[in-house]
Amino acid sequence: MVDAKPGKASAGAVKKRKYRAASAGSDHERAGATQTLRRKEVEERAALALFDQAQRLDGVAASTHEADTRDTVREVVHDLLAYAEPVRATVAAKILGVDEKTVRAWVTEGLLTQVRGKPRLMLEAERLYAVATLVQDLRRVGRTRNLAEAVWHRLQDQELLESDQLADSLRQMSQDEGRPWREIRAEWGSRNSEPAADED
Repeated sequence: MVDAKPGKASAGAVKKRKYRAASAGSDHERAGATQTLRRKEVEERAALALFDQAQRLDGVAASTHEADTRDTVREVVHDLLAYAEPVRATVAAKILGVDEKTVRAWVTEGLLTQVRGKPRLMLEAERLYAVATLVQDLRRVGRTRNLAEAVWHRLQDQELLESDQLADSLRQMSQDEGRPWREIRAEWGSRNSEPAADED
């Protein structure tokens, strides 16, 4: 029996160790990538389920004639969304039916609210739901272009309808004390378009 030369034996052992180390590193990377993918899928399913629940509850609120029930349901929807986890930009893109580049552009324009920018862009669930609902409504009536502009207008209308001043004005109108709706709307629009005192 001939003994192997020590140099060759040690070189072979080193190669095997390197191979095992590289293989272990590769397995670790694959496991990490799989875990990240699963986490994304879990987050996506959670966001879609949350939005589906919110939409169903909104449907209940819209269909009831009982003011107390409607208000309670809307409070539940608000709480669900206000305390929800932030949503990844990639998931938001799927929810909105646009590409991620458009999502990032909408964040820059202020249409969507950024919660965190690094290590990944995360968006506020409540604002995303509001925008997604409006996008869905616009597409339902055939609007597919200039969605950002149309959503802005709808959001401003919602803010107007939810304002305390409008509620008070509508109460006054019901008692023949108030001004016409178009005057209230025009005043609100001009007040919101005026530049602040410290602006040029």
